[in-house]
Amino acid sequence: MVDPNNAAGALPGDPRYGLNEAQLAAYYRNKAPSWLIVGRLGENGIARREKAMPPHIVYLRTNTSRIRFAGPMFSDDGKTPRGSLTLLDAPDRATAKAYIDNEPYNLGGAFGTVDITRWSSSMEVRQLDYLTTEGWEQWAITAIDGPDAPARRKAVAEAHHKFQASVMSHYVARGPLQSDDGSRTLGSFMIVEFPNRAAVDDLWAKEPLNTGGVFKDVTIDRWRFGSAVGVPAKKAAAAE
Repeated sequence: MVDPNNAAGALPGDPRYGLNEAQLAAYYRNKAPSWLIVGRLGENGIARREKAMPPHIVYLRTNTSRIRFAGPMFSDDGKTPRGSLTLLDAPDRATAKAYIDNEPYNLGGAFGTVDITRWSSSMEVRQLDYLTTEGWEQWAITAIDGPDAPARRKAVAEAHHKFQASVMSHYVARGPLQSDDGSRTLGSFMIVEFPNRAAVDDLWAKEPLNTGGVFKDVTIDRWRFGSAVGVPAKKAAAAE
């Protein structure tokens, strides 16, 4: 069972390490938030995206200091644009909304939908701090809690933390999705890096939160580091 004095199952060096449930809840509630902002292309979105790309690049470079990660989403083949995903540091929803309201893709009518959700990073790595693996692909996984999520999450917590530790090197970013005030967990969001989609599906098939029925809805999107923020340095893939 999960150690009550380490409710997050965090590893040493993680700021959540050694916190009980009440302390963990206060940690998330009081932590400076980030926001997951997802804009999906609408009608004529690809053409409108292309037209707005020059000011979009300028906008991202102007806001790099508060962007944790940002980049385009694609179809599974990695070629057809589907939208943009940003993890933004901002004190509240209003500030996050102002950011995307003024984003050139959005101003140019490229997005058909825009979703903003509070997110808490469980890793302090940012885009240019990350060391990406040569030839591997990045994927964004958004998992929304079902109605019995708290009980189901608690039941598989130990297995989840053990599994997470075994695949830690594949996480680019990870953390819980939350209500705007940080008081409730709404799901999980992560960016992972693997050689291909099949490996991502294998990861998710083995994730105890998934097999334990925590989530009612899961979306997996092909994603890429946005060059306007900066592409991380590369390392060679480990030998099989």
